[in-house]
Amino acid sequence: MKKLLLIILLFSAFIYSKNMNVNYGVSFGVLGQLGQANVKLSESGSKYTIDIHAKTIGIVKVMSKNRTERHISEGHIANGKYISDSYRVFISYGNKTKEKIYTINHKTKTVTKQIIRKENGKVILDKTEKLPFYSQNDLLSLYMNTPKLIGLPSDEAKVYRFKAVGAENQEGNIEIRVPSNSEMTRYKKELGDGYKHYFKAIINQPIFASKRGEFMISVDSDGVTNKAILQDLLLFGDLVAVKK
Repeated sequence: MKKLLLIILLFSAFIYSKNMNVNYGVSFGVLGQLGQANVKLSESGSKYTIDIHAKTIGIVKVMSKNRTERHISEGHIANGKYISDSYRVFISYGNKTKEKIYTINHKTKTVTKQIIRKENGKVILDKTEKLPFYSQNDLLSLYMNTPKLIGLPSDEAKVYRFKAVGAENQEGNIEIRVPSNSEMTRYKKELGDGYKHYFKAIINQPIFASKRGEFMISVDSDGVTNKAILQDLLLFGDLVAVKK
């Protein structure tokens, strides 16, 4: 269930137009729709907030004890890019909650992470640690910035590597792969024609039967993700996210 919420959040993160409110649904082959996400992006002067709320539905909701997640990235805007100052993650299921609070200090180039766990409202863990890497981006700000950081398709595929706060399970590493011109036919067949950006996000984590967690994504000229696919999973087919 943790992996499903991660997928929903990643699918819905690619949106970089100002002051947006978009909903997504995630379905998995014959199992139908398994989750929903709401994405809000707001800017005020040089400040921004990205707020994503994801939840499971149907049978998955029951199996996951009504698991929900909320991710909030707050920071400032510099040279047209989102620079994260803090990243917060709230997770709840059953009688348990978990909160992760990341604070990014750009002057000292350090990141601290606080974890608070509760059961039945009682704190059972409260610890703070320093991450072994620094980045101006958290997971949400990086995905919002992605179309500004990558090039358009060319004769050869291009791979971009970034660090992101919140991705410490893979040592902060995120890969974005822009397909070559010869590969674009397949991307357009799978994701639809007429979009501005086509690329693959690789999170380097095993997701269901996908060893590296590779997502094919299309983004329109307004910066909104229209469709994302995690393909050919064992037994059930493709995992698909579509804007509602």
